[in-house]
Amino acid sequence: MKTLTEDGKVFWRTVPGQSLRLFLEWQEDPLAFIKAMWGLEPERDNLKFVKGKHISWQQEDVLRAVKDGIAGEGQRRIAIAKGHGLGGSTLQAWLILWFLFVYKDAQIAATAPSSEQLYDVLWKECAKWLKEMPPHFSALYEWTMTHIRMKERPETWFARARTARRETPEAIAGIHGDHVLIVVDEASGVPDEIYQTAEGALTSKDVLVLLVSNPTRLLGYFWDAFHADRASWTGFQFSSLESPLVDKEFVDRIKARYGEDSDEFRIRVLGQFPREDEVDDKGYVPLYFEQDIQLVPDEGSFISPYLGVDPAGSGTNESVWIIRDHSRAKIVHKESLSTPRSIAVKTRSLMDSYGVPEHRIVMDNFGVGANVSQELGLMGIRVNAVNAGDDPYDEERYVNQRAEGYWKAREWTKSGGQFVRHDDWIQLRTIKYRRVERGGRIQIMPKQEMIREGYQSPDAADAFMLTFLAPAVREPGMREEDLTSLTSVYHG
Repeated sequence: MKTLTEDGKVFWRTVPGQSLRLFLEWQEDPLAFIKAMWGLEPERDNLKFVKGKHISWQQEDVLRAVKDGIAGEGQRRIAIAKGHGLGGSTLQAWLILWFLFVYKDAQIAATAPSSEQLYDVLWKECAKWLKEMPPHFSALYEWTMTHIRMKERPETWFARARTARRETPEAIAGIHGDHVLIVVDEASGVPDEIYQTAEGALTSKDVLVLLVSNPTRLLGYFWDAFHADRASWTGFQFSSLESPLVDKEFVDRIKARYGEDSDEFRIRVLGQFPREDEVDDKGYVPLYFEQDIQLVPDEGSFISPYLGVDPAGSGTNESVWIIRDHSRAKIVHKESLSTPRSIAVKTRSLMDSYGVPEHRIVMDNFGVGANVSQELGLMGIRVNAVNAGDDPYDEERYVNQRAEGYWKAREWTKSGGQFVRHDDWIQLRTIKYRRVERGGRIQIMPKQEMIREGYQSPDAADAFMLTFLAPAVREPGMREEDLTSLTSVYHG
């Protein structure tokens, strides 16, 4: 970074009652600027952290890394993998306002994978801290919904906010000058096309880069900053458990909902990447490992079972029927050639044989399945006809109902669920998942992509998955608390 120019000295003299020496101190150290603007001091300098008065030790570590980077004593590329609630948006807002203030004609590109995160969180956080600056300093800035400009030279001295989308890959490109800062919030969810478009700026030795994110994905630019390219970055991994800013109730809620050994707990609380077992070059991880699939003899009856039906026509796929209860799953029938009528008749036969009520039957309604549902309707049977590509019940955690069903199936298995012996259960080993944009939501590899990669169509696995998409229904004699418990099991 260049030091203060003559034009910068002229700018500085427009701020009353301050010295050039103090300005240079702020330029060299963002901590000094934050203390001067908002009266905040590092947590380590105080016996007890007080929110609104102190900078947390994690925020301080990053700010000191920025100071070292601009002084040439450390990397100018900084990546932060963190849990929730550690003040990441606040930290980014401080650095945006600091960088604009101390570098004449500074240009900043800020982005995030969603408009909610960028505009409703980060950009409004900038507005909040701008309003809390002393009036004669805040008067130098002009905040709008997409830019923060320095009034003295608004065309060349600004921060810009653009959402990172594949169709608009220039989100962090097109910024030029002697003083450039790139800020990427929720960086793990930003498509690689965004980074590739701005590769020149991201690798420049004169550009300051800050990536902040929950570590949701096992591939991509943010992942590489901690792995293949870690020598080029100063990396931080911060846990919510160690932050004075995080409410213990948040940690307890994530632990209770997902479990302490879950990837959700690793990502949202510990600030760690999901488990890396057998990750492929697209970031997919097997949903099941060999030891997860416990095969047992066909013994005993099924208690309150569900029936999953994955219909197929006359193509290469098979129609498959799965019976499952709280402890076992069984492939009860499959056939290569089917018609909507024959599938409906077989479904009714199995329904009667296993005592499955119609509200516990779940059928894939895509394609031929829609005609099967109509045939069953003519028989007076109304089943749960679902399109696995539809929105899930838990939109925060899953991409679609297929991901939700498979993840519930995985949890059932890890809780002790077993499979009646059949060769087709090997299909479960071909099901893969990864975490994608919008907070690391779970996505199952699409069936067509599986087939392109040489796997057979997972018809039995899909029928098994469907049994976890039955809505919670009050059974005769069921208490309210039982229904609530059932809803939490099947709908998260």
